[in-house]
Amino acid sequence: MGTITQSAVNKHHTMPTKRILKPTLVAAAVATSFPAFAKLDVNAVATADTIYQSVDTEEDGNRSLTTLTITPKVNATYQTRTFQGLWSGTYTHLERDNDDASQRQNYAEYSYSARWVPFENLLSFQAAGALNYQNTNSVNFLVSDFIANSDSLAKTRSNRLSSTLTLDQGDWVRGQGTASYSDTASERSTTSTNALDNDSYQLTGNLINGDEAKYFIWSLNGTYQNTERGQANTGDFESRTGNGYIDTRIYGDWAFRLTASHEANQISDRDDTDSLVREYNSYGAGLTYRQAENRYISLTVNKSDSDIEEDDGETFVGVDLQWALSTRTQIAATYGRRFYGESASARIGYNSKYFRTSFTYSEDVTNTSRLLADPENLGVFVCPTTTTSIADCFQPNSLSYTPNAGEQLVQFTSQNLEFDDNIILRKSANLQTGYDFSRITLAFSWRYSENDYLDEDRLRRTYSFGTSLAYKIGSYTNLTSSINYANITGLGAEETFRGENDNWNASIGLEREFGRRLKASIDARYLEQEGDLSAGGQFGNNYTDRRISASITYTYD
Repeated sequence: MGTITQSAVNKHHTMPTKRILKPTLVAAAVATSFPAFAKLDVNAVATADTIYQSVDTEEDGNRSLTTLTITPKVNATYQTRTFQGLWSGTYTHLERDNDDASQRQNYAEYSYSARWVPFENLLSFQAAGALNYQNTNSVNFLVSDFIANSDSLAKTRSNRLSSTLTLDQGDWVRGQGTASYSDTASERSTTSTNALDNDSYQLTGNLINGDEAKYFIWSLNGTYQNTERGQANTGDFESRTGNGYIDTRIYGDWAFRLTASHEANQISDRDDTDSLVREYNSYGAGLTYRQAENRYISLTVNKSDSDIEEDDGETFVGVDLQWALSTRTQIAATYGRRFYGESASARIGYNSKYFRTSFTYSEDVTNTSRLLADPENLGVFVCPTTTTSIADCFQPNSLSYTPNAGEQLVQFTSQNLEFDDNIILRKSANLQTGYDFSRITLAFSWRYSENDYLDEDRLRRTYSFGTSLAYKIGSYTNLTSSINYANITGLGAEETFRGENDNWNASIGLEREFGRRLKASIDARYLEQEGDLSAGGQFGNNYTDRRISASITYTYD
């Protein structure tokens, strides 16, 4: 029997004081403006778990251990006519014993969000952030937690502040602009020597025609983002984009379109990045068929203007589509070319009384810090802040539902990230589906991501799917289950980046409520990792992890 590897949390360095104080100072500044009649709600949840674990490894054979966890969680929501805020803090105390050693570990996490609208439909301020433990090794996706492979986790903090100005009442011109700042930092995990320490500044804006425009329909939008990377010799990562079109009505619902786009990505303050400077422009003309503002399709013939010789002067067809089939269904898609070749994007949403689904496909030049600072959330379920169990969640009645205080949109999967923070061309698809009727609540998700490393001869691809089910046996008893699977494939010049892994995480459980505050549950879980990608972690590659757990949860509000 081998000893369990000491968790990375006990090896981390303390984060700079100014990083920790930043969200506190922001919250304190906003709090000074709270009116006396504001509504404050505070609730707490405490959970105690006993977990028996049996692990069968390829290298060390079978080992077993027992773990006790105690997890208190405090949630606070604050709401006025113009302000809505949420803060949630969790503290996990863990004790475990195996044949060789005993360990005690503690993990503190928090998250917060706030929105202040001093002038409705004109000006708003947003803040969001979190301190939590994230998996830093993409090979251990789905199989890293506080119980197993904890040395693949790293304490990660992100904060995002933004302000949005909206001008939507103009007869001829309408627009919106957002300025934001975000910082992302992480400590090193045992299995990764990389740590994040980045600041990002972003400006986005768009202008469109007003209602008085009948014969000329037009749109302009642009973004600028600069990420200051704290790692030595990495340089600042700058991106800018611009797109625009004008439709001139020629007959009935038909219009002549002129269109143009601009994109540039570069890394500054480095001498070895000629291959990373990308500037690409295109312009074209075509026809648009438009029935309404959100129901049109446009086809254009375009020509490229690129600083890469083999991409310069190419002719290609572009497609721009928005078509709302009904108030319940939204479809948007584009097709064209960018500096790396053919490019596409899509967004589809559908909502009915019992069924809701969202799908997106996007292609972006980005890095890990940007993805952490502004994560995509296509949650089709609304859950109380006290829990993320699907049995306690419900389907919203609108595609544009805004959670109330004490609620949050939840998707039951997460993106698979590698904490190397290299510049990547990321192609990703995300499908989230939910069904809620009578005794059954069901969630299904499918994700795809392909990370092409622009600074290295390397590519990593992840396919994953997951299902979560809750079946109400009685008024106070639920049967729950989940199945999550991921296939991770690596390609590259170096052998350590090549290979393929299959990861499984499945569970089935029974939970029973005793009154309004007390809940007990029993849960069986199965985890498996199989493949030849270098996983690191305390169990290495090719192992199975079987768990039986019993828990009691008490809620105070």
